[in-house]
Amino acid sequence: MKKWALILGLAGAFWMVFVLYSKSLPLARVSNYPGVFAARRVQYRGIAPSGGTVLIFNIWLVLTSALEWIALGLVVRSTLRLGSRSGQ
Repeated sequence: MKKWALILGLAGAFWMVFVLYSKSLPLARVSNYPGVFAARRVQYRGIAPSGGTVLIFNIWLVLTSALEWIALGLVVRSTLRLGSRSGQ
């Protein structure tokens, strides 16, 4: 289980790094809903982003993407394992 969590977390982190590198807002919206929610919150509060704020926000996007991939991946993995056990 730990191995799968590590693999999924790294995949999620690399995915978000790719999304940030591609600078595709539609892809970011689909890929990381909590990040889009936080961006809207920051925008509504009227905070002007500095270089440090953008860096911290991008790091937060990578971490939340990794956590999302871990959570969804482990749920799908356990569901598939339970499905294969019930079919035997």
